[in-house]
Amino acid sequence: MTDRNKKILFAVFFIIFSIGMGYGMYYLFFRLGTAPTTPTTPTELTGGLPSAGTGGPTPGATTTQPGELPTTPGAAGGEGAIGALPEASTKLRLLHDGVTQSVTTRPDGSGARFYNPEDGRFYKVGADGSVTLLGDKQYFNVENVNWGNTKDEMVVEFPDGTNYYYNFEEKKQVVLPKHWEEFEFAPNDSKLESKSMGVDADNRFLITANPDGTEARALEPLGNNADSAFLSWAPHGQIIAYTDRGQVQAENQQEVIFVGQNHENFKSIYTVGRGFLPNWSPTGKQIMYSVFGNESNNKPTLWVISGEPNTLGANRRAIQLNTWADKCAWSDDQTVYCAVPQDLPFNAALSRKEFETLPDDVYRISVNTGVATKLMLPDLTHAIGNPVITDDGGQMIFSDVATGKLFSYDLK
Repeated sequence: MTDRNKKILFAVFFIIFSIGMGYGMYYLFFRLGTAPTTPTTPTELTGGLPSAGTGGPTPGATTTQPGELPTTPGAAGGEGAIGALPEASTKLRLLHDGVTQSVTTRPDGSGARFYNPEDGRFYKVGADGSVTLLGDKQYFNVENVNWGNTKDEMVVEFPDGTNYYYNFEEKKQVVLPKHWEEFEFAPNDSKLESKSMGVDADNRFLITANPDGTEARALEPLGNNADSAFLSWAPHGQIIAYTDRGQVQAENQQEVIFVGQNHENFKSIYTVGRGFLPNWSPTGKQIMYSVFGNESNNKPTLWVISGEPNTLGANRRAIQLNTWADKCAWSDDQTVYCAVPQDLPFNAALSRKEFETLPDDVYRISVNTGVATKLMLPDLTHAIGNPVITDDGGQMIFSDVATGKLFSYDLK
């Protein structure tokens, strides 16, 4: 075979071989499909997200120990920080379409009492939501109503300084001295406390008296510091007032001194912030309070401490909700409901009145477990004032700050 024939034969063979290889590749990948993958071993994840491995803290996040809840960045920190969980929705009811003021609980805890400035009368709300007259007494232009705790009785204050004590059960009215200012009943209504404001600073005292004004007794001199003395009669009866004029503290701190009826030397508490505003639990074993300062961007922040005289101020823990303590209502010694303004801006605590009509969310707080549950409200437009929780925990009754109308949320 000549060289020329060998080259021709080789070329023909190469062409046939290439065609055969091309067909074989086509058959393998397009007719039979792709080759099977290696079977998954039992140690590999199937159908899930890939493992990220073991890592450190997320940059900028707050770390916690096992069993703790994360704190809210930028809010005041502390022991027992509160997280939030969703809850089933609750119902809203309109109880009174007129203006309501001085809403408080009824003596039996079944509902609420309030003053209607439009007709000058006083009303009670029943457990079924019904609103009826508390009595036939009528006072117009009332500035403040200070309710009794165990009876349907009150002290009403008028802009001109006139003060009346009135008992609805006995239909008894007594005129109290004009130089008495601000009033609060003892937990059992046996006494009344007030500020006796004489013309001379040396004749100004924190006093107690019988509700009808008899047997008045001076407890502590007020001098020129009456504006720094605040009435706050604890449910256990041993503390009746406090002052925030303790010794000067470091910036953004405050010493609060508590006052008793017999010159007791109660332990002071030191708050991380200013503007101390307390809210006693039903037995007085705990105090929820709000303060504000640089650490909370001058928003009010909630804290809880022991309120018992022997352990006053102990077991302090922060609650990561920005609201004032008087927008909260205790259901029992371990459960409290708080109205929390939506979108509360920086420095809000410096001018509270400007933000009183902001709509509120509502949280239920379990003080023992440290869990705050946000209620799924049917209407997110109400600014909640003077909240009252009925004794059975079934309703939150409140006055809308913007309209004065009385509403209730069914909590069960």
